[in-house]
Amino acid sequence: MRVAVLGGEVRRRSFLGSLSKPAYAALGVAAAGAFVFWIGVRGVVGGVVGILLLGGTWALVHPWSGRRSLIENWLWTLRWRLRRRAGHTQFIAPSVRATAAEDATGLLWELPVPLGRVEPLPLTDTGYDDLFVLHHHNPGERPYLSVVLEVQGQAAGLRSEHSYDTTSIRYGVLLAQLGKQGSFIRGLQQINRILPHDPALHRAFIASRVSTRPGLAALVEAYEDLVDGTALVAEQHRNYLVARFPLTLEFYEEARPFGTGVVGWAGLVREELARLADLASRAELSRPQVLGEQRTCAVLRSLQDPSWPIDRHEGARWDNCWQSYVTAAEQLVVNERWYTRTAMLPRDGIAPAPLGPRWLAPLLTSVSPSVIRTLSVRMEFVPDKTARIRAVKDVTQDSASVLGDAKSGSIDDGTDSVLLSASQRRLRDLAPGSGHQGVDWSMAISVTAADPAELRRACMRVANEAAGSAITDLVWQDEAHDLAVLSTYPLARGMAVA
Repeated sequence: MRVAVLGGEVRRRSFLGSLSKPAYAALGVAAAGAFVFWIGVRGVVGGVVGILLLGGTWALVHPWSGRRSLIENWLWTLRWRLRRRAGHTQFIAPSVRATAAEDATGLLWELPVPLGRVEPLPLTDTGYDDLFVLHHHNPGERPYLSVVLEVQGQAAGLRSEHSYDTTSIRYGVLLAQLGKQGSFIRGLQQINRILPHDPALHRAFIASRVSTRPGLAALVEAYEDLVDGTALVAEQHRNYLVARFPLTLEFYEEARPFGTGVVGWAGLVREELARLADLASRAELSRPQVLGEQRTCAVLRSLQDPSWPIDRHEGARWDNCWQSYVTAAEQLVVNERWYTRTAMLPRDGIAPAPLGPRWLAPLLTSVSPSVIRTLSVRMEFVPDKTARIRAVKDVTQDSASVLGDAKSGSIDDGTDSVLLSASQRRLRDLAPGSGHQGVDWSMAISVTAADPAELRRACMRVANEAAGSAITDLVWQDEAHDLAVLSTYPLARGMAVA
């Protein structure tokens, strides 16, 4: 069976361990302050004050819990309180604004604040009216375009391991082709939306055909019980790919032959989407279909409020698909009836063990009783030369750590060995001629239920099946669920881009 090892990045590679860049800056300022005290206040007092300043700063910035430091927790809580005070943690949908009173700040947002600056490209009467392209241009990041494709998932049922291996290889070819220099799709988001099966249509179909003659009541009741029992474990899966196009100088130059401004952008996007659809078909992601405005907005609306069927797209538009919500510390409440929590997979959240092509199957298909959930994976492609330079740097640093431990007689707890194994594996996979490209990726999971108690049970069931998928840790985004849930929407969000 074809296997891969995705884990191994169990900590940051840095001189001071698992500290972040702001922590380095704080320690640098503290060290400078300690030096000033040592020089300016001579004697024991200056030395003691300097040591206390440096030691106190280290205690504040060190991640004692393994996730965040004390000062990070304080800043996280402060940010949550400031956002809530400014009214950024709630949104009133346009459809209910006519009857809704203004919030405490007197502000009614046109779009949810966490979305930032994003709007559809104006493509009416340009020849590209069927395309729905979102233009994202938030401060601090490179502007980009995003487009949604719906695909049919890979076939299930009785399949051999060789069949799964072949499909996995073909999907790898798709990613490698998108990662090449000539591709303008520099990022891809894969979304799997899983909902419990709704038997309403089946009930209506059977009810219209069952005989009304007497004596069938027991049979009909038994069939009703069978449908009810099946609905607890039966699920429907919807699969989407979101293509991300950074607006670079190369993109502008390549788009110029198709037309000026957004017309040229749309022309180049259509060419790249045709290539992506062909690659997806070869990877057994059948029936790829680029979604227009109504169908894209219907997907967005259903992801927020499952009461809206994902295929009911009539009248769905960008300015009316966003639903009212209020953010609590532990959940996002949409339309006062649906409760959602979102978790991110941390850097060290996957066990460094060999994984087969079906390693996520428990999380995707084995949650029982079924719960409403969305699994999103963001991938940002890195050209092979750049990825190879990174791998060489990491192998050098990891080898130095292992040799340093051996030279000093230190006992490695396994961290350095796992890091070295991961970096060596990346360097070996990226060897010239392999056809492989580099990739940065992240994963997010959202869980939705109709009440808080059911949401807690649903999150527990999802966490249990995640453990069966080699996922050792999920970080629930408390005090930021309105921000984190955007990473599970088809917007190509969810990770920083180098």
